[in-house]
Amino acid sequence: MISNNQNRVGKTLTTTMDEGDLVKLNCFKNGKDEAIGVSDEIEKNLKKKYSFNNIAILVRAIFQTREFEERFLKIGLPYRILGGTKFYERAEIKDCVAYLRLIYQEKDDLAFERIVNNPKRSIGDGSLKMIHEYSKNNSLSLEKSSKKMIEKNLIKPKTKMGLSSFLSSINKWRNDLIIKKINHVKLLQIVLDESGYSAMLKNKKDTDNENRLENIKELLSAMKEFDTLEGFLEHVSLATSVDQEWDGEKINMMTMHASKGLEFDAVFLPGWEEGLFPHQKSIEEKGQNGLEEERRLAYVGITRAKKKAIISFSMNRFYQGDWIDSMASRFIEELPEKHIEKNSFFDENTDGGEDFDFNQDFEIEESTRSPGWIRYQKRVK
Repeated sequence: MISNNQNRVGKTLTTTMDEGDLVKLNCFKNGKDEAIGVSDEIEKNLKKKYSFNNIAILVRAIFQTREFEERFLKIGLPYRILGGTKFYERAEIKDCVAYLRLIYQEKDDLAFERIVNNPKRSIGDGSLKMIHEYSKNNSLSLEKSSKKMIEKNLIKPKTKMGLSSFLSSINKWRNDLIIKKINHVKLLQIVLDESGYSAMLKNKKDTDNENRLENIKELLSAMKEFDTLEGFLEHVSLATSVDQEWDGEKINMMTMHASKGLEFDAVFLPGWEEGLFPHQKSIEEKGQNGLEEERRLAYVGITRAKKKAIISFSMNRFYQGDWIDSMASRFIEELPEKHIEKNSFFDENTDGGEDFDFNQDFEIEESTRSPGWIRYQKRVK
């Protein structure tokens, strides 16, 4: 695979270890099935042979850990994020959840404090301290205290303008939820737009903010799995209440970039799909050089495995609230046939089942298959 890179010094590397297992190539129906497949492989086969500390899941982008974190929390598999933070503990996710919590419950003072000046609204620490004191003295929530202080003209003019705008927005969004019955996914999209939070991230063009935007898109996908805002907020509360210590036996999750220099007995490499890996942005911005960087990353990922390497891709990916057809990564075609064991967990005869909430906005004929699926089937045959 790596020999396809033109800008490299030619060399052949060999291992001192005995010939090992074939690289597994697994095809799944969707991202959720992929996460289930990985957890099943660990539970049924790998945990008997290897320490959890010697098992790793390497992803191209940090937002991809969400599906695996949700699955592991559900079945009780311990894990840690190396070189990053757990999904629901990431700052931008906590900000989004805080907006939703305050809209749902006006007495949520922790949520109020987190977002009242995020993005900046000229509400400094001094003003917030005054609101806290008023709240304590009058046994009121921070939101009600703010309204009372504005009515009594106890807030400085500049701060008053920002605070009034914030409170007005919260009331408007609360009305959207309760009166207009706007669903919680759409509600968060409205909040991100009208609060200026999305614009704040988009205006700072750097890798960190791009990752934050990707994480928020993944959050919107996660929210679609819940019928109500209440159900989603309960789930977040449970997910963040699981307090796992860093040490001990835990499966490692990280990006491929963060894995450089590390080795594990068993390595999972999920999400090998066009647009995701190689990443579309890398190719658009850097062309052939970007593609070669992505290929080097693929080489790094595979060579982190000492004994077992399991690559996987899914035929459908839930992205920004919709199901999209995926195409298997071009890197899969570059893997040498004789070193691969192919497995398909994609049952064409299933009608969806409870775990597959197909978006009815799409009208796809039964005979239609994504290019990645057609290509994969040719390779299997």
